[in-house]
Amino acid sequence: MSQSKPKYYFKAFCIFYFLLVGIMAFYFIKVLELKKKEINRIAHDKVDALTETSFFKQITLKKESEIYNSFLDVLKNKTTIDSVQNTIALNIEKNSHLFTQKTDSVFKNLNYDVAVRFSVKQITLNSSAQNLLKEPITILETTQKVKKPTRINTSEWEINESSSNKNDEECLDCPEDYNRHFTINQETHIEVLNIYRIALKELFPLLAFSVLICLFILILYYITYKTIRQKEREVLSLHNMVDNVSHEFKLPIATLKYGCNNLSKEYKSPTVELLLRQINRLEKIQQQLIPSNVQNSSPFSSLSFDNMIHDLQLHYTGVTFYTQWNADETLSLPNTPMETIILNLLENSVKYGATEITCHITQHSNSILLMVKDNGLGIEKEEQKLIFKKFYRIINNNVHTTTGLGIGLYQVQQIVQQLNGNIELLSKINTGTTFKISLPYA
Repeated sequence: MSQSKPKYYFKAFCIFYFLLVGIMAFYFIKVLELKKKEINRIAHDKVDALTETSFFKQITLKKESEIYNSFLDVLKNKTTIDSVQNTIALNIEKNSHLFTQKTDSVFKNLNYDVAVRFSVKQITLNSSAQNLLKEPITILETTQKVKKPTRINTSEWEINESSSNKNDEECLDCPEDYNRHFTINQETHIEVLNIYRIALKELFPLLAFSVLICLFILILYYITYKTIRQKEREVLSLHNMVDNVSHEFKLPIATLKYGCNNLSKEYKSPTVELLLRQINRLEKIQQQLIPSNVQNSSPFSSLSFDNMIHDLQLHYTGVTFYTQWNADETLSLPNTPMETIILNLLENSVKYGATEITCHITQHSNSILLMVKDNGLGIEKEEQKLIFKKFYRIINNNVHTTTGLGIGLYQVQQIVQQLNGNIELLSKINTGTTFKISLPYA
């Protein structure tokens, strides 16, 4: 039994299995990304709603807040940016815990763990486009810090609403203190800290189903592979047993044949002749079980071919044989294997209902073509790949309709392979079967 096929099947399964797992993982990651976007969108909407509450307006950069008044003091030269930053730091400490509680209450029913940060990115002096901040400053943040913001909103507004000219053109109608008006750029950072836990929890049924499918396929393959390997070992053991038994029969058959031949010389008895015929039949069956040896055989000739066809015609009187020899009288091909091929094909045709059989041997420039064609029952398409297996016999309605061991065509295939040839099979039900065997011949 070839060991390459199981390895090939295993490698093929691994490739397709990992390809399947890869595709499933790819689509799961895509679904996970969509779920994360949905979670972030929900968090964003909730935070937007929170910013519209009176609580939020009192602690952020709005006109009512102390921070806003601090920036107005900067506008009036009553304080500095550093002082404002200190004020903001105090506001963060004072409002952070309260803001966290408010944020947590908003997401309590959703079990979202959300971190929010409001910061001023830059404060720009309108007259010179100078940024008064060395780096962005945080004006409000939850106790849990934002590390990797997944959602960022930006806004821009001026401290004095009367200063509406923010382009680079000269403002002729602006007041004298216009160069002290500010434009503030603000950012809102949002991060759902437990976003993966939430997403995986919601996608758990899909993930579990995918894992179960992969495990089911893996277990099914393991069971199938184990069963096939066990059957292969059983078949191999059977083949070895048959080969060993056939070799054990060789010596007793030869002894019986020798004894019957001697008896036939001394006694002209029908019983001795019957024994000799049955011994010859038993020897023929035993030879079929032993692998053919293409070496140490006389050349195949047209005379051997004609004698074999003549014997078959005498044995099968209800069958018509059409033969044609288009080759040299003697071919440098082993006689016994060639006779075995032709005999097995012809007898196989007779077994399956052929009444007319054509057998042609044609010599080409570099090959010998053997064609056997009959008008028998034909071979089903699904059976055609199986008939060359050892001990396989065609079954009709779950019943073996012919006698034999099921090794004739197997033996034909083995001999053809030893001769480096190939077999072509053409068959149609209720029409007949054609075997074409091509053998290299120089």
